[in-house]
Amino acid sequence: MIPILPLIVLIPFISIIPILALGEKHAHNAGIATAFITFAFSLFAVYLFRAGINLSFNAAYIASLNLGFSLQLTPFTLILMVMNAIVFLAAAIVSGYFIREKQRMYGTIFAIAEGSAFAVFLSANLFFLYVFWEITEIMVFFIIFIYGGYERRYASFKFIIYSLVSSLLLLVGIMFLYSSLHTFSISSIILNSSSISAGTQVAVLILLLAAFMVKMPIFPLHSWLPDAHTEAPTTGSMILAGVLLKFGGYGLLLLFLMIPLASHYSVYIATIFIVSTIYSAFVSMRQTNLKRAIAYTSITDMGIVAIGISAFNAFGINGALYGMLSHGIAISLLFLIAGTLDELYGTLEISKIKGVVRRFPHIAYLFIFGVVAAVGIPLTSGFIGDILIFIGAVKSIGIASLTAIIGILVIGVMFFWLVERVFMSSDETVPYRQLGRSVTYCSAFLMVSTILLGIFPSLLLL
Repeated sequence: MIPILPLIVLIPFISIIPILALGEKHAHNAGIATAFITFAFSLFAVYLFRAGINLSFNAAYIASLNLGFSLQLTPFTLILMVMNAIVFLAAAIVSGYFIREKQRMYGTIFAIAEGSAFAVFLSANLFFLYVFWEITEIMVFFIIFIYGGYERRYASFKFIIYSLVSSLLLLVGIMFLYSSLHTFSISSIILNSSSISAGTQVAVLILLLAAFMVKMPIFPLHSWLPDAHTEAPTTGSMILAGVLLKFGGYGLLLLFLMIPLASHYSVYIATIFIVSTIYSAFVSMRQTNLKRAIAYTSITDMGIVAIGISAFNAFGINGALYGMLSHGIAISLLFLIAGTLDELYGTLEISKIKGVVRRFPHIAYLFIFGVVAAVGIPLTSGFIGDILIFIGAVKSIGIASLTAIIGILVIGVMFFWLVERVFMSSDETVPYRQLGRSVTYCSAFLMVSTILLGIFPSLLLL
């Protein structure tokens, strides 16, 4: 049997060779080819997994610690693997339009980030999950620092400082778990979690909860996100919102699986997420920068995902996973359109962009579709995630969990206000650059993905 999981992880790293060898002119095409190959292998892995084939892989690394480079595909990581493949392929398609300098360097950073992100979701042990978590964060830092906007240095260093604090908390939590069970294996920790002492469980719960709240992010540990998105290049925003925030969501799910005590405090933990959801939704309405407004909606959406995980039942967990998938696709589309408007009009200030539908009608309609997907209208993947999350939340946490719907309603109002003001205004702002065809291709790919997964959730939900 072909070791398909190692191939999915290693192909992006191997692609660095042709990216560097082919030169600036072809680095972009090499990145697209790599992302498409990993996307195809990911779909093939889904097919094999659904056919009942064990795809687990383990290669010896440190024998004395019983530690190997181990990868596994589970019903949880399957959804996140597909999400990762979709977002990175979309970002690769449009990278040539948004990144016009140092393309070989960008292609190398992009490939390392792609392979590392796959490794985070597929790692069967916490050791390699942590290693590749760190590598992905560093690559995103370089994308913002090198290719970002005018305030990129401030935004990138703020991002990396928050990330390092989160990673330190994660590392200490992992060390507590290893000291209790003498294993890094995620499945072994889950199976033997009942033997972890109550004191250690409390310590790990506090450490990992704080780490993942920073990464998702959750109020009040969120302030790095709007700055990072505002200054990041468009493809950086797509990766950051579409993939990196899901590290926190996936970590939160592992926390509830590994620490039995977490479910005892689910009501209190969910309350934090409900407050974050509503707070960020209202703050999004006060933004004057299009990217910052979209960034705050990510905090709301990830808060809803966290509520589903806190419910810790089949509905909530499946809803949270599907919510992460749908958010990754929809938010990538919204940031793609926002970045395109920045390229066309030279600004992201909401008050300075008007009447987009007159010059670029399909861009306006694609943004409206992204809004529809983001708020979870039926026949989009967002609807499946939201309905499962709130069913699970009501069953475990109670009817009070439905107050988080206020966040969705406020975001809907904010988005449709943006549509009216930016896209449908009777005034018109004159663009100074032509629209690239790659933006249309990428948007179509993301739109088809969210409709297909919205109509046929059984493709991924097992």
